[in-house]
Amino acid sequence: MKNGNQQLNKILNDNKSGSSQVLLNLKKYILRNLYDKEFIEEILLKAASKLNHFASVRNFLRELKSELKKSELPQLKSFLEESILSQEREIEFLFQRNKKYLIKFNSITTLSYSKTLLEVLKLWFEENPKLKIFVLESRPMLEGRLFVKELIKIGFNCELIADAAMNYAVSYSDAVVVGADQILNNGNVVNKIGSYPLALCAKENKKPFIVIATKDKFIHSDKFIPKKKSESEIWNFRHRKLKLTNFYFEEIPKKFITKIFS
Repeated sequence: MKNGNQQLNKILNDNKSGSSQVLLNLKKYILRNLYDKEFIEEILLKAASKLNHFASVRNFLRELKSELKKSELPQLKSFLEESILSQEREIEFLFQRNKKYLIKFNSITTLSYSKTLLEVLKLWFEENPKLKIFVLESRPMLEGRLFVKELIKIGFNCELIADAAMNYAVSYSDAVVVGADQILNNGNVVNKIGSYPLALCAKENKKPFIVIATKDKFIHSDKFIPKKKSESEIWNFRHRKLKLTNFYFEEIPKKFITKIFS
């Protein structure tokens, strides 16, 4: 059980993976540890406490809570297996619906680490292996570096750049393509910090700004309230005249978004 708790804590405190990857890891963890309903209820409480800022996780927890009330363990097992399979298949359907538009690009800029985008890019590579990808390193957690490693494994040619050099990347790209943490009811998109200025760079360079997201990222709200994260992730230096502010996510206005593919 100790090892199981460590695995759960790793999922709950993962601040580098995108929400889709976190959700998939959570589903698989619950499926592996389907001991009794009380244990699942404990996981639900912990996950809601730590991951409630992810729209896709909130939606899943709500569905699982409902299923928990009316089903026994065999039915819960089937529910989780179907949910995992559905999440994995959705990416392929998403790409097939939109590939005519996407595969015409020969170079793109992105940022952070999006599981959804990564899976789309695996399929994209089969259609256009010459696609070049500029990736912002994505401070403060530098998950862009992790994303580049995954892209290289697939076979892509990549260029990793500092966040502040994003305009350089966009100017040499055919499009900007990002994932999403949430898609608000008003059409605005919440994504990794740096996405808003990246959208502005796309507009200035007359390049399309494309969001790729699964349907569980849509929420029935127009509000996004950013949460501050640990100051030490920015800098350990302290001074009474210095304020450190660390946000992971920000809102991109609808007017700067060319297309949302879901």
